[in-house]
Amino acid sequence: MHIEMNLLFTLGSLLGLLVGGGLLKLVSHLARGRIQFMYAICGGILLGLLLFDILPSTWHLYDLKGVLLGIVAGYIIMLCIDLFLHKQNKEIPPLQALILLTVAIFFHNVITGITFGITDMHQSASVLAATLLHQVPEGMAIMTVLSIAKVPNLFFLLIIALLSLSLGGSLLIGDSVQASSLKLQALSTGAAIGTLSFVIFHEIIGKTITHFRNLHVWLLISLGVLVIYVYQYSLSLLHGY
Repeated sequence: MHIEMNLLFTLGSLLGLLVGGGLLKLVSHLARGRIQFMYAICGGILLGLLLFDILPSTWHLYDLKGVLLGIVAGYIIMLCIDLFLHKQNKEIPPLQALILLTVAIFFHNVITGITFGITDMHQSASVLAATLLHQVPEGMAIMTVLSIAKVPNLFFLLIIALLSLSLGGSLLIGDSVQASSLKLQALSTGAAIGTLSFVIFHEIIGKTITHFRNLHVWLLISLGVLVIYVYQYSLSLLHGY
């Protein structure tokens, strides 16, 4: 039963990411020449996920001090990676953002998968549905950065396959672990949040504000946050039924 559920989570993650990427492609087609605005919405979507989904669930499960320490460690790790990539390639920051975003989501998936595997949360159908829906805005964010970096769409399929396999594989690892320290889980979860926070604030929102200093950008970032707020609120209503 565990193997079947792991497979369902992997396929569900892949489906959610595909739907998100497809939605972003549709929006991109309807709003040609407004790529900087798409980048701003992408930052808002990721910020909304952080504020209304990832952080609340983390505070509920783990010790605050351990999570905060992990966040700092994760942020520093991503800062070091950013400095290394900046030295290697100064000409294509969108590609750098794509690499960092992929690394951050990969790390986040691994931590989430291991935690789900240890606690058997992935045996719940509602958690499976929530995970699938959670992948949609992440797929939108990946496709946004990929489009700006002018990377062929084939790489989108490769990236989401990697991310889906990282979730399914880490579920297997979590299944095989008999016991786990809550402090270690808090640190690792915080590190995953730290990596994602770096990408959101430094690579996406930070650079969007730097290059496009106008009210429209702030409004679109707020729109992205609002979309996730409504999205999460709708999920909570569905979960209530």
